[in-house]
Amino acid sequence: MTLRSIAELAAYGAFAVLLTAASLAPETGNPASSAATGSGANDDHAAAIASDQDDRRLADRGALLFATKGCIGCHMHAAFPNARMKVGPDLTGLPERAATRVSGLDARAYVRQSLREPGAYRVSTSSTALMPDLQLSDAQVESLTAFLLWSALSSAR
Repeated sequence: MTLRSIAELAAYGAFAVLLTAASLAPETGNPASSAATGSGANDDHAAAIASDQDDRRLADRGALLFATKGCIGCHMHAAFPNARMKVGPDLTGLPERAATRVSGLDARAYVRQSLREPGAYRVSTSSTALMPDLQLSDAQVESLTAFLLWSALSSAR
């Protein structure tokens, strides 16, 4: 094992520890609820900030799941630039593609169904491998969906 490989593993480990700590931290309430009541614009802004923070926390948990559930073993994603396996499709551009994959499903619905029912949709690749059913809980599906669609969530604000 090379020094670079060891450093990469250590970095992923540190990332996993930080995300785990963040996901286990007790919720301290909705930051928007402690905002001063006043004009509707301030309330809307505070709610948008709180929602963005909640989305970010959910996406961070999803990134941890992406690494720990083994997604990184088959899929590439820009959040994990050292991942080199490409058995399944690169998921970096998923926010732009997901809403157009299945008629009648928006991006979130498509990603959720793909996670819950891995065989529901096949993307043509040179691989014949099938995505395994990871037996994800609803919370895990939501976290992974937030991670996979994060760039779309953050740019929608």
